[in-house]
Amino acid sequence: MDFDLIDRLMRMLEASDLNELDVTEGGMRIRLVKQASEAEPAAAPKPSAVPQAPASTADAQSATRQIKAGMAGTFYRSPAPGAKPFVELGDRVRDGDQIAIIEAMKLLNPVEAECDGVITQILPADGDGVEPGMLLFTIEVDA
Repeated sequence: MDFDLIDRLMRMLEASDLNELDVTEGGMRIRLVKQASEAEPAAAPKPSAVPQAPASTADAQSATRQIKAGMAGTFYRSPAPGAKPFVELGDRVRDGDQIAIIEAMKLLNPVEAECDGVITQILPADGDGVEPGMLLFTIEVDA
C-alpha cells in the first residue's frame, strides 16, 4: 500500500470543496470522505454523488432518485472510447452498479447507482464537462 499516495490524496481532498474522493487504480480502491467539523453548519450540505433522499413525486407509488456529480470533470458513459455504455435509458440497475465515470485530474472516478431501479434520464452527453451538484441520472426506484 502506497502511504505517500494516500497522504497526497488526503491533502488534495482537504484543500478542495469536495466531501469525498474515490480512486481506483491497479485493482486498489481508496475512498476518502470528509467529516463535517463542528464549525461547519450541518444545515448547508454540499452537493455530492453520495446517496440523496428520494425525491417526492405526485404519484405516491413512484419515487425517483437523482444522481448528481460530486466533482467537476469530464463525464463518460463507457469504460473506454468505443466501448458499450455502462447503462442505457430503461436499463435496470442495482445499488452500487457503476453507471458512468467522471474523469478529474486524470483520475477516473466511478459514478454508482444509489438504489435499485430503472434509468429514466441520462442528462450529460458522453464527453461533456460536469460541475459539482449537476444532475447526471434519474432512477425510478423499485418499490
